[in-house]
Amino acid sequence: MKITSKWLNLNLRMNKFVLIFLFLFLSFAINAQQVNLGGWSTNYTTVSSYNGTTASNAYTLRLDGNGSLQMPTWRLSAKVTQPISNGSQTIPANKISLLPTTTYGQFNPNNVPTAQQIGIPAQTFLQQSQEVFLVPQALTGLYNNASGNSYYNLYMVFDLKIEGGAYLANYTKHSEFKMMIEFKFYDDSNKLRGTLNQVYTIQIGELSGIPPITNQLSLKVAPNAKNSLLNLATLADYTQGSAIIVPNGLIVQASTDYELKVRSTQASFTANSGATLPLQTVGLNLINSTNVTGNLFPIRLSSAAQRIAIGNSTQGNSGYYDIKYYTQPNDPALFNAKMEEYSTVLQYEIVPK
Repeated sequence: MKITSKWLNLNLRMNKFVLIFLFLFLSFAINAQQVNLGGWSTNYTTVSSYNGTTASNAYTLRLDGNGSLQMPTWRLSAKVTQPISNGSQTIPANKISLLPTTTYGQFNPNNVPTAQQIGIPAQTFLQQSQEVFLVPQALTGLYNNASGNSYYNLYMVFDLKIEGGAYLANYTKHSEFKMMIEFKFYDDSNKLRGTLNQVYTIQIGELSGIPPITNQLSLKVAPNAKNSLLNLATLADYTQGSAIIVPNGLIVQASTDYELKVRSTQASFTANSGATLPLQTVGLNLINSTNVTGNLFPIRLSSAAQRIAIGNSTQGNSGYYDIKYYTQPNDPALFNAKMEEYSTVLQYEIVPK
């Protein structure tokens, strides 16, 4: 069971003897073409069980336009913009997640990509006042030929899941909580191309069943881990390898033993020109910093989820890991690569052990 996940963007910029890792939110491209963001929601759901609930097809998001389109990649985010409140009580935003169910629409002459082809995560937990990415970076581009049918659209449908747990007993029965989600659509220059605000009402009804004992797990990527630099400034950096350590880059809280995993959402590092670098060019290793104990597992990056740590309960405290990224000495992939900026997106996950 995946409890939570965090997205981290990893960029590599190669100059003559410089390799840069830049932890930035990635962008996606619409090539200055007009693509509109729209959509709707079912507006309302009721939680009537300690097991929580899933509202089917709660949100439908639409990208559409008219004319020729060449959109090799793009991004879509969601952010809870204000507390999910009934006036006196608040539901934590990270108790709520969006799950893709289907896509449909029309392009000429191409097929509409599936959620899996686009690279939409199977479950995205929301955050208060922080963007999370429903499409971290589209793996499938969108293309339309203006001859014939010039109108194109893509509809993406999401379920809304509210986590179960004993915390639900704290809320006044039959009270209604207003949730405002702001969706944003970006191009490959990280330029905002569309914004959509949707209000959703959650009612806490008469709860059936017995309040379960739930494990409390949370994982955050620290702000300093989202913009970091690995600099290969000399030939020695290539021949001997180079590394950067991001202090306290991952923050965990766990009431039980846990496991941390990481994966790349792309099959390789990619540049805007289409050039690629193998993911295994970069290694990752966590370092115990504060209030964390357990085993650590160095890895080479991969698109498959890999275990990077097994930890013990933090006993109600926040635990911190330093993140180390590094390259191997004399890696031919680096010597032979075109001198460009390469990027991928990393997804960190915490699960109970």
